[in-house]
Amino acid sequence: MSEERKHSILAPSSKEWVHCGFSAKFLANKEEETNEASEFGTECHALAEAYIRQSLKIEDFDEKTVGIEELKSSFGHYDEEMEVLATGYANFVIGQADYEEKRTGKKPIVFIEQLLEMDYAPDTHGTADAIIISGDTLTIIDNKTGFIPVHVFEDDGSLNSQLGIYGLYAYKLFANIYPIRKIRLVIYQERIHNIEDQTLDVEDLLEWEVSVLRPAAKEAQNPNAKAISGKWCKYCPGRNVCRQRSEDALSMDIEKKTDTMTDSEIEELLPRLDFVIDYCNSVKEYALKKAIDGKKWKGYVLSESATKRKISDEEAVKKILKDAGYAPEVTKLMSISELQKLVGKSRFNDLVGDYVIKPKGQPVLIKEETTKEDKQ
Repeated sequence: MSEERKHSILAPSSKEWVHCGFSAKFLANKEEETNEASEFGTECHALAEAYIRQSLKIEDFDEKTVGIEELKSSFGHYDEEMEVLATGYANFVIGQADYEEKRTGKKPIVFIEQLLEMDYAPDTHGTADAIIISGDTLTIIDNKTGFIPVHVFEDDGSLNSQLGIYGLYAYKLFANIYPIRKIRLVIYQERIHNIEDQTLDVEDLLEWEVSVLRPAAKEAQNPNAKAISGKWCKYCPGRNVCRQRSEDALSMDIEKKTDTMTDSEIEELLPRLDFVIDYCNSVKEYALKKAIDGKKWKGYVLSESATKRKISDEEAVKKILKDAGYAPEVTKLMSISELQKLVGKSRFNDLVGDYVIKPKGQPVLIKEETTKEDKQ
C-alpha cells in the first residue's frame, strides 16, 4: 500500500487543520505514530489491494509483484479477522466494478491505491484507496478498518474533508481524459458494517474547494492562525497544551442568577460535557505519559493502581482444600475473602497462600497527599 509522505503537513488524512488553522503548528512537528491498530490497517489495505489487483488483473509496473501468500507471511498482524476485512473490501470494490460494467455496458477504469498530488499547500499528497471511473461518474472508495463510524458528511452537515479532497483531486487528475460530471464518495467500513455513499455534482465539489478547502489551507499556513476548539481536537497532537481548548473547556458562560442552577441552565451545559470530559481525560493521560518519561509534576507522584488478589491455579487450590476436608463448598471456588472466612485466614494461608497473587497495577498519577495518608 502506498503511504502519504511524512512531510505532507496538511495531508487529507489530517482533518484538524480544516477546522482549526492553529493545529498546523502541531502537525508540522508531529511524529509518525505507529501502533498495532495502524499497522493492522496498513497490512489489511495491502492484502485487499493484492486481492483486487489479482481479480481485476490490474498490473503494477512500478513494483515487483508479490504473491498473496508471500505477502501474508510478511505481515506481523495477519489473522482470520484481517482476512475477513480484506476480502470483504476487495469483494465490494470488485462488485462495484461489475455493477458499473452492467450499468454502462463498458468496462470501468479502476485505480487502486492511487497517489494524488495536491496544490492547496506545498508538497501535499494523498492516496485514494480505490477510484472507479464509469460513464460520467468518478467514484472514490475509502476503506476504513477502525471501530469509530466514519461518514461522508459530518454531524454538522460539513463534507468529510478527506473524502472531499480525494474526490476533488481525482477529478482534476482525470477531467481532461474522461467526461466526469458527478463525484460519488463512498465509505466502506466492514468492521462495523457501515457502508455509506453520497453523490455530488462536480460543480458542488469545486464550490467546496473555493469556499472551504482553500480558505482553510490558507489559514493553516498563516503563522498567526487562530485556534478554534471542537470535536476535531480529539486527534490533534497539540490537544493537551492548546490554551484555547483549555479555556473553552473550563470556562462557564452561564450568568449567575441564583445560588442553584436551574434545569434550563443544566440543559445549556449538557451538550458541552462530552467536550469537557474528553479534554480533562486527555490532559490527565498526557500528564501521566510525561511522568512515566521522567517529568516531575509538583504535588503529584507516580504510583500504581490498586489490583485485586487472584488465585494463580484454581484447580490446584480446589484439590488442596477438598483434600483438607472443605468440600463441597469450595468446588465452585468462592472469592478469596469468602474462602478465608470459611477456612480461617491463618489456615488458608498455610494451605494455599502460595497460590494467591496480586497482579502489578497500572501506572497512575496521584496527589502526593494521597500517598502520605495511605502510610499513616
